Amino acid sequence: MSRNRAVAGVLALCAVLALGGCTDVPASSSPQVIKTLGLAQPQQPAVSTPQPGADPRTIVNGFLMNNASADQHHLAARAFLTPEAKNRWSDSGPTTIVDRVQIGNFVDNTVTVRGNAIGTIDQSGAYTPSLQGDGTGTGSSPVTETVELKLVDKQWRIDRLQNGLLISASQFAQYYTQRLIYFYDQTEQQLVPELRYSPLTDPDLLATWLMTQLVSQPNPALSTNLPSVPSVTQIKVSLGSALIVDLPGANQLDKATKDRMAAQVALTLDQAATSLTMQITDGGQPVKIPQLGDSTFTRAQFAYQLSPANQSPTLFFVNDGGIYDGSGKPLSGALGTGTYGLRSAALASSTSTSHMLVAGTSGSATDARLLVGQSGGTLRQTAVRGALSRPAWAPGADEVWVGDGAKLYRVSANGTAQTVPITATSGTVRGQILAVRFSPEGSRVGLVLRSSQSESQIWIGSVVRAPDSVRVVGLYAISPAGVAITDVAWNDQTKLFAIGREVSTGDPSIYEVQCDGSHWDPRGIGNLPQAPDSITVAENVVPAVSAGETVWVQRAGTWVSPDEGTTSGTNPVYLE
Repeated sequence: MSRNRAVAGVLALCAVLALGGCTDVPASSSPQVIKTLGLAQPQQPAVSTPQPGADPRTIVNGFLMNNASADQHHLAARAFLTPEAKNRWSDSGPTTIVDRVQIGNFVDNTVTVRGNAIGTIDQSGAYTPSLQGDGTGTGSSPVTETVELKLVDKQWRIDRLQNGLLISASQFAQYYTQRLIYFYDQTEQQLVPELRYSPLTDPDLLATWLMTQLVSQPNPALSTNLPSVPSVTQIKVSLGSALIVDLPGANQLDKATKDRMAAQVALTLDQAATSLTMQITDGGQPVKIPQLGDSTFTRAQFAYQLSPANQSPTLFFVNDGGIYDGSGKPLSGALGTGTYGLRSAALASSTSTSHMLVAGTSGSATDARLLVGQSGGTLRQTAVRGALSRPAWAPGADEVWVGDGAKLYRVSANGTAQTVPITATSGTVRGQILAVRFSPEGSRVGLVLRSSQSESQIWIGSVVRAPDSVRVVGLYAISPAGVAITDVAWNDQTKLFAIGREVSTGDPSIYEVQCDGSHWDPRGIGNLPQAPDSITVAENVVPAVSAGETVWVQRAGTWVSPDEGTTSGTNPVYLE
């Protein structure tokens, strides 16, 4: 990937149309909304009230139908509760998403609600997938909730139930929207989106909620440039002809921090007030943004920070041990002749030379050797040897990463190798590394780990760099246990493509998934001649796979050769 981002020019960020959901922000911890902006609202669930004489199952169904409401305090859902239950029940617990809600019969004043868990949403709006399942994303982790009812003035009402919300997959898909909260990586050079989910559509409430997430403590591997405040209630958000955020302490920040703060606010809050001019104040006093020379700004002025490093990267693949470009032309010299007997390759533009950086693996599947070098030159062997994954160049650093069995290595352009420590959010990381892929900004890495023939999952972790070391922290799995994944690639900052098979049936498939595990979507393999064995994709370009030692790219919903006729080759990869 090109190591320099083009500062000139403003690029529009593609809207993320993934699905999601979240619980509401407690009123006691929200910034104050001053004024409402009257924008048209997307369709929300029809609010229904209990009908006179409704039977217990209908009452339970009515309550659950209103669980997906954008009403911040779920007043419509509370209408189905007894007065006592309204005081006891809290909607601020976790939101559980199930494949579909099954309402049982009314027995002994109770109704049992069942479903299979897909995932949960916590109070910050973060999604956690249910990793048990049959590989379809529907899950198989059973959820059972017993709802007690009683008569109130001869009308059935819910009297006891668990705290939190229970919603179906269809409610999740129809009424919840994925939102992006932008933080910086620890180097404070790259913006990284944290995924959150919310049913809120009112611009005031949404702006308030987004700002609440922005000032909250981020992932330890990320950084926020907003001043620390004792309570978010001190932050005021107002929407009118402009969006104004009053942020105590903002005027005390240094120049570079003010610039980064404005970028975080602009890119995050634009989701509530598209294209509005924004301003940050401190006690009512405007905060001047140094890089703009003004106190007002728009999202468009910071959109360049989200642009992909390579606008239209070149496709390469391996054929007969050599490296070819997407048109079927071999690279010049030994790289294109098959001299090295390459099994896989990775190419990147360099920060220090006009030549492309090149890495490849050569040898058997269990005893391969990593080679590195430059285009126009030769490749040299490194000390990394074993059951190697395909290599991947790290964005912003002239170093290539590769899995060697259960170990992860980073290797400099001159061949010096170091192990990269890996830690998970919980438990021990085990298994052979089948694939290594960096997110576009390089602050996150996707790994495919195989612990057995039927257990290989996608794991996402944060890359934390120190002056003399690099480690991967917070690794967490995002793919269902019922799927065996073999390769993965980042489409953009939030979405990945993967290939693998359903364990129960053996059926191969290509999958799309958000980087938090939400919106797991099997797509089958279409017209490919057989199951794909490798995949690559990047922003603004189409996915490419290899299958049966031929290379294919996706166009107009089908798979075609990147060149006329059949293109022989394996392991396609875009320039990094």
